[in-house]
Amino acid sequence: MQKILTIKPWIVFIVIIVSSLLSNTKIGGIFSFILMSLFTYWTLEVGKNLHKRLIDNKKLSLKRFQYQIGYVVIYLVLTFYLFDGGYEINNENINEYGWTAWVIIPLHILLMYCMIHTIYFLSKCINQIRNKKEGYGWYMLGFWFFPIGIWIIQPRIIKILNEKPTRNN
Repeated sequence: MQKILTIKPWIVFIVIIVSSLLSNTKIGGIFSFILMSLFTYWTLEVGKNLHKRLIDNKKLSLKRFQYQIGYVVIYLVLTFYLFDGGYEINNENINEYGWTAWVIIPLHILLMYCMIHTIYFLSKCINQIRNKKEGYGWYMLGFWFFPIGIWIIQPRIIKILNEKPTRNN
């Protein structure tokens, strides 16, 4: 599974394109589930490996990062299961959800916070390890627009992971 961390960007890009082309088929659903599982694993492992290589890793909490990814996974699985593939709350149908809308909306806001903070964590780790004068905001954009950002982010992650660590944990 360590090979997933250093996979070439063009392979990731092709897999994302094929997955999106097959998204409306049964095989596409299975393929998408496998892809999301591998992406979650990749995110966790990259975060752990980058965090180990930080000179001062006290500023970024690895436990918080792991809890946030866990929350995202649990939330998405539960909403897919409980709402038969998801939900769509808008001004016209909010009354149909009743009191559950008042539970779903804050949980969804927390979901968005967790996703953004996960991207922040990874971006900040890459920026601190590379020790360049570039801002971590560019990495955040790269993670947010992943099919495009993978061309910039993944080669840098591969380079970092192939270097000898500066500290041992």
